[in-house]
Amino acid sequence: MNSAVAITHLALAGFYLLLLVPLGLFSRWQLGLTQSAVVSVLRMTLQLAVVGVYLQVLFSFEHLGFNLLWLSLMVLVASLSICKRAGLPLGSATLAVSTGLVASLIVVLPAMLMGLIQADPWWQAQYLIPVAGMILGNALTANVLALERWYTSLKEKNNEYQFYLALGAPYPVQPFQREAVRAALTPQLASMSTLGIVALPGMMTGQILGGTEPMLAVKYQLAIMIAILVAVTISAVTTLGMMRRFAFDRYGRLKL
Repeated sequence: MNSAVAITHLALAGFYLLLLVPLGLFSRWQLGLTQSAVVSVLRMTLQLAVVGVYLQVLFSFEHLGFNLLWLSLMVLVASLSICKRAGLPLGSATLAVSTGLVASLIVVLPAMLMGLIQADPWWQAQYLIPVAGMILGNALTANVLALERWYTSLKEKNNEYQFYLALGAPYPVQPFQREAVRAALTPQLASMSTLGIVALPGMMTGQILGGTEPMLAVKYQLAIMIAILVAVTISAVTTLGMMRRFAFDRYGRLKL
């Protein structure tokens, strides 16, 4: 297969003109999304341009310290974003979320980079950063869903929680954790069950456009989907387990 076709800066800038279509519709329908869309596109462009330059430097240096520093920044930003979107205060909640994300990376990254891909060295930025990014991106969404459901259920069903607490249940919050984990994993499982029929996943499509053989792209996509499911499960369960330690006082009352 041929390698990826180069995209010039001028061609990409011209492609941006397509955005006039949704912006025109936003204005005509008075949706109030024009400013938000423009800001989002500008932020996306700036952030990806900065990341692209940084990754080029990262790939050329191949330094373990730089790679782990960038990975740590990714985890921190993801943790803060999860807490903000879930409506939780920063601090102990951020620590709980960070622990869940790190736990998922510790389990999945070595298995994929050293066992499956056999990257040499295993911390090679070409593999470490994109794989970690896909895992953290999906874990972010799953953790937001889990924490929102967990927190909302505890507040709306406080009488039920107090009932379990009064009965002396060893883990009165467990039914709410179970419901939260189910809410976090359901979209991921639904997406996996229709993958390849309803939509071609982004990683596979990108590899094919880059000149990779379709079957090799499929293998990579299967591997990353398994890695994402495992990581999402570990991160959600670990985060909720840590929240159980931080979110309640010694009498079992919700502090957050």
